[in-house]
Amino acid sequence: MLKIPANGACQCGTCRYTVRAKPYVAYTCHCTECQKLSSSAFASLMQVPSESVEVTSGSPVTRERIADSGNVLESWFCPTCGSTLFAKNSARPRVRTIHIGTLDDARDVQVNAHIWMKRKLDWVNVPKTHRVFEEAGDWSEDYAHDMDRYKPGA
Repeated sequence: MLKIPANGACQCGTCRYTVRAKPYVAYTCHCTECQKLSSSAFASLMQVPSESVEVTSGSPVTRERIADSGNVLESWFCPTCGSTLFAKNSARPRVRTIHIGTLDDARDVQVNAHIWMKRKLDWVNVPKTHRVFEEAGDWSEDYAHDMDRYKPGA
């Protein structure tokens, strides 16, 4: 899926990071928050173990917001250009959600699921072979080998 280690950066290159683990899952989120965050129709994301992500240059700053679920979402972004690099959900603090577009080479990432389809813009086409969820995704099969990390609060 993705050659490890994988490197990524913000748009201006000030903040760089390395990921040292393959993703559990790669998906596209169509929620209105991701639409606003990406200034587009969706955000493509992948989840990795938190300890596999290392900031290698720059000093990303964080922002927190409360999700509709009540979970706290913390995002790391570049203070110079504003690019969001990755995020953490309080429900799964041992997981980091990487914004795939920040990877230096995202061609090998295989997105195969879509969440918050009830917010998808009508002109976006989703492959028929992809898993789809009207709201949040169920990633239990993707975390089958590390289910303790998937459990809320893990």
